[in-house]
Amino acid sequence: MKLSKFDIGAEIISILTRGMYQDPRDALREYIQNGVDAHAKNIKLKIRQNTIVIEDDGDGMDYKILRKALRVGVSDKKPGTDVGFMGIGIYSAFHLCDSLTIFSRTKINLPCKVEIDFKSMRELLENQKELRLNGNISSEELIDLQTLLEKYIDLSEEDTISAEEFPGTGTRVELVGLDPHFYEDLTDFDKVAGYIKDVVPLHFDKDKFTYGEEIENKITEICKKSNASFELVNVELQVNNIRERLFKPYFDSDFHNDNPQEPKFKELKYGDKLLGVAWGCLNSTRNKISKSTKRGFLIKKQGFAIGRRENVVQYFKSRTHFDRYIGEIIVVSQELLPNSSRDDFELSSLRTIFREILADVARKLNEESNTFQDRTKALEQIGEFKAEIKEINALYNRYEKNPDDLVDHIVNLNEILKKVESIIKRNVLKGNEHEDAKNLEKSLKELIKEIQGTINSLTKPKEKQGRKKISDKQTKIAEDLAAVSIAEAKIKKHESLIEVLNDLDIEPTEELVKVLNLVDEKFIQGYASSKSEYYKLLRELKEEVINSID
Repeated sequence: MKLSKFDIGAEIISILTRGMYQDPRDALREYIQNGVDAHAKNIKLKIRQNTIVIEDDGDGMDYKILRKALRVGVSDKKPGTDVGFMGIGIYSAFHLCDSLTIFSRTKINLPCKVEIDFKSMRELLENQKELRLNGNISSEELIDLQTLLEKYIDLSEEDTISAEEFPGTGTRVELVGLDPHFYEDLTDFDKVAGYIKDVVPLHFDKDKFTYGEEIENKITEICKKSNASFELVNVELQVNNIRERLFKPYFDSDFHNDNPQEPKFKELKYGDKLLGVAWGCLNSTRNKISKSTKRGFLIKKQGFAIGRRENVVQYFKSRTHFDRYIGEIIVVSQELLPNSSRDDFELSSLRTIFREILADVARKLNEESNTFQDRTKALEQIGEFKAEIKEINALYNRYEKNPDDLVDHIVNLNEILKKVESIIKRNVLKGNEHEDAKNLEKSLKELIKEIQGTINSLTKPKEKQGRKKISDKQTKIAEDLAAVSIAEAKIKKHESLIEVLNDLDIEPTEELVKVLNLVDEKFIQGYASSKSEYYKLLRELKEEVINSID
């Protein structure tokens, strides 16, 4: 079958760009990624009133290359190594502005320029659409894509552009006459900056993120061994009078006490092929990362985001450990290609393999988070037990006449002993920490033995010698407890059930808060015989919730 240019209607350009670039900021991503593909190290993005300018210091384009860039759905870029390769990106601002002008220059050529009149294109297509609705034009009379592009695109020869108009090597893209409907999304500095930070291969701010340089160097090292590419770019954003260099959106302040743990690295390999590298920093406590938008891992290809963090949760099976990390999965495989909407990779057998490998990496990251969790939980418990034992040791009177108080001490100490022995048996503490737990266990047993001896003596004749409230044994136990280097943990006294949930980063709905307050008042408070018992019940409930989640 033989086709002609009239078989491809001009409306296809509108259909493609509307479908592929639904967010107006997607056009900024397309022009920035063209700079990245041209090996730019620095990109400036300026947004002022109704104009956007994107300027890079990349290789630039001569007349021949710029002419090829105007083709639709055809690209000389390599799918595996270049970010943009579908041949549509140059038209991504079709619905965004009235006109697009591109200046470009290589090291050895004079600058050249292309101008595209998007406004006239849209008006012509809109007029034809109205005529079609009224039945006043046939399909044979509709303008074809080739004619539309020829009519409204002007590509200038090199010698028609002065060096003053575009003096530098690289490319400058100008979007003029922005649609007012997009002002809010494009003139809000924080919105634009936040978008770019998520979708562009930026550097870390090494002054604000302790491990930024280490992560960049490690990924570069891993990629170099496998002859894989890992490129980063500097981006300066100016929106009206606000100007700032942009970095990846990760900071020490995202972690508890401004203290991220050392990064963990996992290579995603299929045989000897490197598909990607995952990096992740755990929170320094067993809490979620405070900002929900940064929790977990984001998949990136050549630095550009593929989908959202939410998409990666499924590989971790649950949110428990996922939400305690901040990290990325950097895909470097040339065979894993992003789909047109960049929310996943194109369907292939390798995509299935990649997902299986990613699930295994997620399992290992879960295990490391779980190990950290077990250790920190054990340290916290040992600290609490140490404080409780010290308190009981101080309260214990060797010549107590009331056996009930002594029995209460024994019961509490035996409960603690059981938990300390469990921690020691699980072997979650290492080195000096484990030795501290063993010493605590020894002091605990000695105190139990001492109090049990006092209970036994109540049935025997009283000693005639002078009595001291504190025995030598108690003094020795106190000294041994002080020698345990694990810091005493202050036992938090929660004043309500809702306070317990807040401490666990559980955010109940407004309706559920009312129900839980009722449960707290009628049942938990009603069951407790004293304030101290109420605190204890809430503490035990918190531990049960933690265990069920973990």
